[in-house]
Amino acid sequence: MDQPNPNPDLERYHGFSLRSVTWGYREVFAQTIEELFREGYLGPQRREVTAAFFALLKQADQGCFDYLLRQFLGALGPANRWLLDLPGIFVDVVETGTSLAKQKLNHGIRFFETLAKGGMGESPQQVRAFLDWVRGLRETDGELAMAFLDGYARLARRLTPPEMERYLDVARQIHRGNPESGYRFLRGDLGTSEAYILAITLECRLVDITPALQALLAALTGTACAVEDLGQLDSDDLIERGTATLTVEGHLYLPGSTRRFPAAPDNRNWYRLCALAAAAMLLEDSFARIHGHPEFRTCAALAGEDTARLNLFQILEFTRILRRAACRWPGCRRLIAWGIRNELSNAVPGSPEQLLADALDETRNSPLLDTFRQTADQAVNCFASAQRLGELDLPELLAAYPAVASHMLQPVGFLSDFLFPVHFATAPADQMIADLKNAARKQGSEGEEEASTSEGTGGEETEQAEETPANEPAFLYDEWDFQQNGYRKDWCHLRQRPLEPNPFAQPKPSWLDEARKVRAVFERLKPDLARREKHLADGDTIDADRLLAHLVDRRREPSPPVRFYEKPIIHHRDLAVLVLLDVSGSTGEEMGHADRVLDVEKQAAVILGQGLATLGDRFAVGGFSSNGREQCEYLVFKDFAETWSAETMARILTAWPRNSTRIGPALRHAGHLMARQPARQRLIILVTDGKPMDQGYSPHTRYAQHDVRMACEENARRDIHTFAISTAENSLADMEIMFPRRRFVILPSIAQLPNVLPQLYLRWTL
Repeated sequence: MDQPNPNPDLERYHGFSLRSVTWGYREVFAQTIEELFREGYLGPQRREVTAAFFALLKQADQGCFDYLLRQFLGALGPANRWLLDLPGIFVDVVETGTSLAKQKLNHGIRFFETLAKGGMGESPQQVRAFLDWVRGLRETDGELAMAFLDGYARLARRLTPPEMERYLDVARQIHRGNPESGYRFLRGDLGTSEAYILAITLECRLVDITPALQALLAALTGTACAVEDLGQLDSDDLIERGTATLTVEGHLYLPGSTRRFPAAPDNRNWYRLCALAAAAMLLEDSFARIHGHPEFRTCAALAGEDTARLNLFQILEFTRILRRAACRWPGCRRLIAWGIRNELSNAVPGSPEQLLADALDETRNSPLLDTFRQTADQAVNCFASAQRLGELDLPELLAAYPAVASHMLQPVGFLSDFLFPVHFATAPADQMIADLKNAARKQGSEGEEEASTSEGTGGEETEQAEETPANEPAFLYDEWDFQQNGYRKDWCHLRQRPLEPNPFAQPKPSWLDEARKVRAVFERLKPDLARREKHLADGDTIDADRLLAHLVDRRREPSPPVRFYEKPIIHHRDLAVLVLLDVSGSTGEEMGHADRVLDVEKQAAVILGQGLATLGDRFAVGGFSSNGREQCEYLVFKDFAETWSAETMARILTAWPRNSTRIGPALRHAGHLMARQPARQRLIILVTDGKPMDQGYSPHTRYAQHDVRMACEENARRDIHTFAISTAENSLADMEIMFPRRRFVILPSIAQLPNVLPQLYLRWTL
């Protein structure tokens, strides 16, 4: 076999020569390097990565170090090449491996072996955390870092990053007393290592789950809400009241850690339940909205000092809040039922806790409880609940639950304590309190039940679920900041909204004529999905003509090849496609003949939809726009479960030009939807008429373009591939940044889209 040129272009290789590598490795080095150049991972467009890559290779010495470099190149296989797209992380990997190798060659070899096995993680955050841990341990002791490498696979499966930090702190403490014990602790050879893993995975700490809780609150309420340690409040009041949760406007206070349950998932679920209840309290204008105002330090200022009224006000509010939460978020019903069962299952008969448990238990029906639930459902806010206390049949309630008048309701673990004396919160605005009072007064004067749920069900969809956009649940997505070489966590809020079809919207006759042509082409493709494979050495049937030719050939040669068998081959198209349309404000521009850009997109979607319905491919159609990072939207024109119909077309025709173009969150949400589809081939086809533009984007950088690229890479790691169709508004350079491996088409005019889109689809999927 010919050996590679040992002295290629030194300038292209940044001064590295294959002559410096031991003879047996030169071919492998040359093939790997050229493959990386050919695929665009190395080259002038990637100066930082290329320089770091060859800086390491130039340390080849035709000796033992060449074996380390061989491990390094082997680690850059297809599964890890995404690291080359992130210069900061790649340079960190190279520098960490180099420093370990200089300390002890075997340490560097083991480091790159771990990388080759994918042991450092599958995301930028995971790799960064791994490198930080290795570097931190190496500063203490190089052997300690190697012990961590040996045990990392086991630890990573069982510990979250915050838990890993705690585990490593303990390892350092053990190492200071006895280095060998520290090594064994990290490798998992000590019995105490398993005991400690069990201990830290059982307890749930607030600091570890705070980001997730704050994201949940932001997603459910649409506004930021700080999660803080309950221990910073007055300890005397906490001890006296037994408060476990406190919600005030903009803040949720929870214990610093909890071991309420014998399993770690249950402890984490308890924190999630607290956040869910807090979100419901804020959205439903409960007493938590005004708790801490100078006039309302506790709910006694609203309900009065009488024990019975205080108990009934709290129970009425808790019943209203939790029943509304079950209606608003049906998926949380099991979590709420779990919390009620754990907090109230041992309630004393006749106690206020028993009344709350019975009011929330849908299986318990009686005229008394039905009336109580109806009263709770009809209140629009905490002021209305206080007003409706007079509507309750107090003698009948006290006859059934006598302790309501004599024993104060004990704080329920996951519900805010309305009787905790708040003197620390920023006072709620007087205007907000006036608005709540006015809403309660208006409801009382008009006698309408606009905010009520269905009587006695607590589980049916109601108008209450249709809130303003700020109150709709949101999907939270990270955004990639290429300048900081890291993600902005939970940066974008995206809301998914179905569109109601316009019953009067009809596609133009010319669109349907074009759709029929495309449909005819797609129909001709279907018979090709089943065909016969010929010229086989083995099969189900015999081609008589080829058998005869074979017998003739046998007279001329002793053993001619057997090629006269046939067998049927069935090709199944196992794919799912999501067509993502840009419905931003720029699509409202007219193109002539009174057609707008969005009209052309609608036409293309209708034509392609007709063809896909004929071909039998699973597909969905969505739209996207934005108005800042906190107001991104994904419009559902057709989801995967729906069949293509006139109603679906009418929904597409309903779309109208909206706001700005933030593509990254839309692609990530499309990837989230596609990941649910069990198809062998999954595609996202993005149609946009312009550059990504939105509030917070600088026109002087390509921040937005790099975020789109990272969104495509994230989807590609899940085997979801993105193809883009754009106009010349996006330059070739911008498109190459946004859509790696040149999976894009730039049209001279968007007017060509209806004709081009079906052709491109067939090219990408056949």
